[in-house]
Amino acid sequence: MRQRFNESLDPWERSTLFLYLNRHGYNGLCRYNKKGIYNVPFGRYKAPYFPEKEMHHFHEKAQRATFMIADFRETFAQTRRGDVIYCDPPYAPLSATSDFTAYDGQAFTYHAQVELAQQAYEKSQAGIDIVISNHATAEMLALYRKSHLEVFNVQRTISCQGDRRKKVHELLAYFPSTLPTFRRA
Repeated sequence: MRQRFNESLDPWERSTLFLYLNRHGYNGLCRYNKKGIYNVPFGRYKAPYFPEKEMHHFHEKAQRATFMIADFRETFAQTRRGDVIYCDPPYAPLSATSDFTAYDGQAFTYHAQVELAQQAYEKSQAGIDIVISNHATAEMLALYRKSHLEVFNVQRTISCQGDRRKKVHELLAYFPSTLPTFRRA
């Protein structure tokens, strides 16, 4: 199935195979190598969970949304007042050995993180609400100091050794639109 997914050019087939691979792959991991090949090993599940109800609910709620897989600069250039944007960039590394920011062969550098935070602030001044998630490292907390910040713990389940799976701090940075909102009487 993994080979078929990697070779397929059909979006429908790739979508359905991705769901299968994600539910049956090791710990729900999604990983591609530098050649763009999906390479997650098979997991060991007696009864893989398939989130059918959640997917139907998401489908219903997503009807008014536009999803983009694009550089944030391209996405931000298409925005207009009243838009709400959620950015999920490659997270800042928690250590020197956990830098997984080059998923597509183009590293998402610290400079890109700085630019994202700056542009998010600027767009909020133009009437666009922006929410960004990331690790809550000292550097990221400093970058998002102009936002409304929420920090919370998230359980990681990727480590092959269960006793090494731990909670990490993540952040949600909310840049609210600073322009007045007009309400109907």
